[in-house]
Amino acid sequence: MKKFWIVLLALGLVAGFAMSASAQTSVKFGGSYYVYGMYVDNPSLKSSDMKLGTDQQAQAFYQQRLRMQTEFKIAEGLSLVTRFDALEKQWGQGTATFANGWRASDGYDVTNRSSQGLAGTRTQENIEFERAYIDFTTSIGRFNVGYQNFIAWGTMFLDTHITRPGIKYFVPIGPVTLVAAIEKVVELNSVIPATDADYNIYDIGAIYKFGAGDAGILYQYGDVRFTRPAANWKRQISIINPYARMKFGPVYVEAEGVYGFGDWQKGDIAAVPTISAEGLGLYLYAKADFGPAYVGGQFVYMRGDDPATTDKREGTLAAALLAGQAYDPCLILWNDGLYGGSHRMLTPTGYAANISVFIDNTWFYQGFVGFKPTPKADIMMSLSYATADKKPAVNYVGDVYGTELDLVAKYKIFDNLEYMVGAAYLWTGNYFKGTSETNKIDNNYMLIHKLTLSF
Repeated sequence: MKKFWIVLLALGLVAGFAMSASAQTSVKFGGSYYVYGMYVDNPSLKSSDMKLGTDQQAQAFYQQRLRMQTEFKIAEGLSLVTRFDALEKQWGQGTATFANGWRASDGYDVTNRSSQGLAGTRTQENIEFERAYIDFTTSIGRFNVGYQNFIAWGTMFLDTHITRPGIKYFVPIGPVTLVAAIEKVVELNSVIPATDADYNIYDIGAIYKFGAGDAGILYQYGDVRFTRPAANWKRQISIINPYARMKFGPVYVEAEGVYGFGDWQKGDIAAVPTISAEGLGLYLYAKADFGPAYVGGQFVYMRGDDPATTDKREGTLAAALLAGQAYDPCLILWNDGLYGGSHRMLTPTGYAANISVFIDNTWFYQGFVGFKPTPKADIMMSLSYATADKKPAVNYVGDVYGTELDLVAKYKIFDNLEYMVGAAYLWTGNYFKGTSETNKIDNNYMLIHKLTLSF
């Protein structure tokens, strides 16, 4: 009996120590789940009598995504943060392989794919782990180390929130926070005999917080060398990215600018020509609240590339940096839900150069008005007009992307559950005729409803 009590006491001590140790670690869960249904009438933007068999007809589908983020707080100032996405896909796509005539591509996707949204990727069939990093604070500052959120600075304008491995460092000095980071985009250490055959980005900046808001400036240097030795060129671009956000009474304003310069292509051998790079962009946004009503507008300028200057790349700065995928100014034009969710392009096949989710080569103007009849409801209408800064070719018919009217209504069923209904109509501009006036285009409209749970 004595041995029994000794063993029992020992087990109790082990359990007690284990409980004490585990009590020091707390776990916090967060995330979101959304599902939306969408109908797009004319994604090819072509007139019906000009469509070929390869042109997209009207599209209707449902799309969903579950996102889970977990923070393990190990000690005060020390955490491990992870995040994964699950079942990010269209309903009914890739759920089973049938033997009665369905395409093999409709079956399970068993390929291991990148989570960075680069060429060759697609939405995953099940679980895609995206982030895992250590967040710790020391006497000399705060560090984030691992796969984490990048392309997130200032306003939403040039944000994409992409996952990359890297190191971030923050040090507060009064109202100013100094930031520095290194991003490892591509690593090709197996390429021989090239050295440093990789793609790195280096960041340094500062954020100043004041009573009415905050402002900051970021310098970024991108060093692209993963093309060597096969292509024998490298790309080295510097980016200066200032922003400011302020609120004065009922008026909120924000602005962001971007200027890029350097070498778009610099050859390691004489046969590869050197192409310089220079880009410029500006974003302005203002909103004024008047009780339950509000009014505002936004403006975007992103310089386009002049096709006559073959030794210089002036445009496509946002696409080159993968910057701005989180910025959705409209329901149709430059909306990631259409490009990223359905993977469909809103461009007439064979007519015009593509416009993508990254807003480039653009003069964009938008005005909007809204009304909140209750604290849980929000109804907003916007009218947008966009043109190209530069025609992709000198013989292009026109430079007008189009005019878009959007109507969006949102209602919070619960504090964490929101339902949205939206409709948009695009008067297609002559840019999409490409290089021939005989190319016939037509307008496009879309309907969407979306249920979003945040927790």
